Amino acid sequence: MAAYLFQLELPPFTDELAAVVPVHRAHINKQFSEGRILSYSVSVHRNMIWCVVNAEDEQEAMEMVLNFPLYQYFTEVSCHPLLFHNTLPASLPGISLN
Repeated sequence: MAAYLFQLELPPFTDELAAVVPVHRAHINKQFSEGRILSYSVSVHRNMIWCVVNAEDEQEAMEMVLNFPLYQYFTEVSCHPLLFHNTLPASLPGISLN
């Protein structure tokens, strides 16, 4: 598997776009649980999304993004193949001896 960074541009935030967000978030969460999305970030202005997806090739990665519920709203999509993608491992909370 290879990692691909997507930069997704959104138009100004509207009620129509907001109505799709819950379905989109559920889709993204499912992709996370399946290990297909490695990271997902949204800008504070809600006009950009960055996500790293795990796929066999760029075509498969693009097909994943084409299936995002918000895809119809993206004004620009760019894909960047990554040599590697490092993240901090999930850690358990500290133990409290109360």
